[in-house]
Amino acid sequence: MSPSAGLRQPEEADAALVHKARSGDLNSFGELVRRHERTVQGIVTRMIPSSDDAEDVVQEVFVSAWQGLQRFRGDARFSTWLHTIAVNATLKRIRQMRRHGQVSLDDPESGTAERLAADAAGQPFEQAVSAEEKAAVRRALQNLSDNHRMTVVLYYFEEHPCEEIARMMGCSVGTVWSRLHYACKKLKQELRDLRGGDGAPGARGERSDA
Repeated sequence: MSPSAGLRQPEEADAALVHKARSGDLNSFGELVRRHERTVQGIVTRMIPSSDDAEDVVQEVFVSAWQGLQRFRGDARFSTWLHTIAVNATLKRIRQMRRHGQVSLDDPESGTAERLAADAAGQPFEQAVSAEEKAAVRRALQNLSDNHRMTVVLYYFEEHPCEEIARMMGCSVGTVWSRLHYACKKLKQELRDLRGGDGAPGARGERSDA
């Protein structure tokens, strides 16, 4: 079996389950939930640290997916379609939380700062080993807009290619790259300030900020 055939297998399995679920097969939809729940939770919880709010959004995502399954035309992967629902539901909940005076920023327990701080081996984020450096990463994340933060989550945590992220977020690929570059700049500045002017590695793909 070729590598490309192996990569197609999950997509083909999803397509078969979607076909059955669209006919009202709840067991098939339950299998889709099982296959994708962890990734949806990852997207939501890295943006919304409150476990109660995050769980509500995860449930909302799958309810919306079930209700909208008949409209899924298959012109994108099921995972891309589902993650688009997760992105939109998460950003909507964050806006609602802000309107009610709730702040949804990176929680120290969510692991976002630690993941970015430990992202070495050619990645644009420099490895941060101290508590102060991890705090600097959190500050950099907190200073990003919701769209920038979501782009970072989708790219560095869920490892979506920029083309898929652009589709999920309804923007151009250039905008995705620009947001990633801007996030790198914010992080490097925080670390540079912390270290009294020491430099940090450059970001992959030098582009102008969005």
